[in-house]
Amino acid sequence: MCCGYNTRVCYALEFSLAMQGELINDKMSATASTFILCTCLMSCQQFVVGCSYVFSSILLAKLKEPTSTIKIDTEDSSWIASAPILVCPVGLLIVGILTDTLGRRKALQVGYLSLIISWLVLAYANSLRAIMIGRTILGIGLGSGTCVYLYLAEVSPTKYRPLYFSVVTIFVGMGMVAESVLSMFFEWRTVSLILFVFSTINCALLFLVPETPMWLRTRGRSQEADAAEAWLCMEPVVATVSASTVAPVSTLTINGDDHLCDENGITATRQPTNTAYWSLFTGPAVWKPALITVLFFVFQQGSGFYVLLFYSVDVLNDCRVQWDGVTVTAFLSLARVIGSVVYAMLHHVRRKTLVVVSGGGMALSLAIIIVYMRMYKDVTSPPYGEVLVFAFIAYVFFALLAMLPLPWTICGEVFPMAVKGVMGGIVQVFGYELMFLVIKVFPAFVSTFGMECVWSVFTIFSFGSALFGAFIMPETKGKSLNEILSSFDSRKKSMKNNLP
Repeated sequence: MCCGYNTRVCYALEFSLAMQGELINDKMSATASTFILCTCLMSCQQFVVGCSYVFSSILLAKLKEPTSTIKIDTEDSSWIASAPILVCPVGLLIVGILTDTLGRRKALQVGYLSLIISWLVLAYANSLRAIMIGRTILGIGLGSGTCVYLYLAEVSPTKYRPLYFSVVTIFVGMGMVAESVLSMFFEWRTVSLILFVFSTINCALLFLVPETPMWLRTRGRSQEADAAEAWLCMEPVVATVSASTVAPVSTLTINGDDHLCDENGITATRQPTNTAYWSLFTGPAVWKPALITVLFFVFQQGSGFYVLLFYSVDVLNDCRVQWDGVTVTAFLSLARVIGSVVYAMLHHVRRKTLVVVSGGGMALSLAIIIVYMRMYKDVTSPPYGEVLVFAFIAYVFFALLAMLPLPWTICGEVFPMAVKGVMGGIVQVFGYELMFLVIKVFPAFVSTFGMECVWSVFTIFSFGSALFGAFIMPETKGKSLNEILSSFDSRKKSMKNNLP
């Protein structure tokens, strides 16, 4: 019990603690609001990408209708679906270089230009050639999504990085649902015009987003980095410099990430020579994660998810799903959103665990589809048609838990800061080219080997992805960039990091 002077001291302490608590709460609220604003504005690009994925399937279904003024065959369909993926690596390499030279935000805006032009071309397309031109230009901007993940990887706290990454995935699913709904009420040219307006507005709104402080410091722009940190309510950079008999070494701690830079790396005040820069690519901290992420993309594309994404209506019809293909596509898009939300809620779960569950769930769902197709292969009107619908929905849901978002996500997490943009672009080029190959040859493979055989291969890859997550994939959840890179330094550490 306090009295007299002690009472006043107690009241002062209580008031001080209360004020500090309010300041902390206000700061946390400001931090959350600014991060959410930046995340949403950056993720709107992935909303447009989600629309473009479903647009392919809806467009092919409309062009194959007898009333369509533009006639296409099977070969034309495969090129319309796969053309954006074929040219995507070109834009991906350009954007990958621009992320290191212009910055993450400006590189994304450059990528937006191709999206804007492509939707405008498609809005007024009246021939197959015009559609191919629009789809080709669209592919250049699809690869700019790497800027979104790089941006969030550098501004979000390490602890909550998976949560912010999952928001990007949710936006892709929202774009798919929006495209499916718009296609029910508007003609595909009108939908293209709507997406043109949306892309233009969002590209302009990105001027509200500051560049990442981490990138600004690597270019020696410390004052701009401080201003960006203040706007984002980030913790100020803690820089420590220790002398060495060989070369000076500096450690920058940003959001829990320790970035070590020596004479071969990039510091806040010094750029490396050309020889030193290219030598960075030969280290185990570069080629090991490159091999792992490439293998991750092999399992992702081998699981067949993007085939279902680009040919959803045709696949559902070939599997003799008795419901309307466009309606089921809308349900699949909704399942993607739900899976994205669940993925966001599971941000505290280990990445390796998510990959095992995701790959296993996809394999089980596809196994059910294959067994059903084989059981009723010779039946004209197979019963229990809802089994196929639910199995496809479960397949999409499990894919969203890890196999769809994580290969793209970890490209922004496992490479050193000095080569992150270039290596992320190179690895994703492989992912997109592999996607193009699978999407392009899918119709021919189905014609040659049959739907059951092709989807059986997808089932095997889905099961293999679960094994990849258990024994090969490195764990990145809750780890700083320095901790992730250190796991590739020695075989002992790498094996320890990969234990399931």
